[in-house]
Amino acid sequence: MVDYRIHTFLALYEALNYRRTAEQLRLSQPAVSQQIHALESEYGCRLFLYDGKRLHRTAQADRLAEYARSALYNDQRLRQELAAPAVREVRVGATKTIGEFVLAGPLSRYIRDTRDNVTIEVDNTEVLLHQLEHEALDFAFIEGAFDKNRYGYRLYRKAPFVGMCRRDHPFAGRTVTLQDLRGQSVVLREKGSGTRAILENALAEYGFGVDLFSREIRSSNFSLILRFVSEGSGITFAYAPVAEGRKDIAFFHLDCLGEEREFHIVYLKGTKVFPLIREVLGEDAPDLGEP
Repeated sequence: MVDYRIHTFLALYEALNYRRTAEQLRLSQPAVSQQIHALESEYGCRLFLYDGKRLHRTAQADRLAEYARSALYNDQRLRQELAAPAVREVRVGATKTIGEFVLAGPLSRYIRDTRDNVTIEVDNTEVLLHQLEHEALDFAFIEGAFDKNRYGYRLYRKAPFVGMCRRDHPFAGRTVTLQDLRGQSVVLREKGSGTRAILENALAEYGFGVDLFSREIRSSNFSLILRFVSEGSGITFAYAPVAEGRKDIAFFHLDCLGEEREFHIVYLKGTKVFPLIREVLGEDAPDLGEP
């Protein structure tokens, strides 16, 4: 059973405001303060400090938040197991490339072989990590960067990150330079997306931006992006699984862009989620070792 004050602590940890926390939890401000002071007394440390009028988290609060989130998740799972529901709830998150082009096979097999209710949330990294921290997901598949000090993770697989163009484009099958990109139209994901960030970071290392291209077309939908590329409206950069098996699209390589990227399984530290990951992925599961 998780201490009821942990819920108050996490609400204040996120809001950093006693009044808003009290309103959210339908408590009085003195009640919130009393619970936080009680936790500070129990753990023997300050969890929050004021800098002028602004409330700040301490390093000890960061550590307690990590513990609290995993404790709440484990408590939630234990309650479900003890209640022995007829149908279990399994919640998996994935960023777009992984959710749309990598996980379909393993998830289809799992759904066929189980009676569980399964929710698959496909969204950007920021949203998925927020859902993890609020016990709305069991684990998530993340492409690109995340705070590896804050979350537990295991490598799921690696995938090439490549340029893509129409099959008869002059770039098809070639290695090109940054200068070759001048005058090209590019079709990219929206700002803030992982695939866009990889290209932007590679360009920035050499003092360039997306304005190196003659025209930019944006879409959050991979199907549209691939259609535009296949019709010769521009080139794009994405993970190879996005266009594998398509005869109308060819790959090319950008000489300054490291190609192999990692997909990770991400979860809250301290959560007992490895057995569930193995169930969901089956033969596709990597060697998880111990949590």
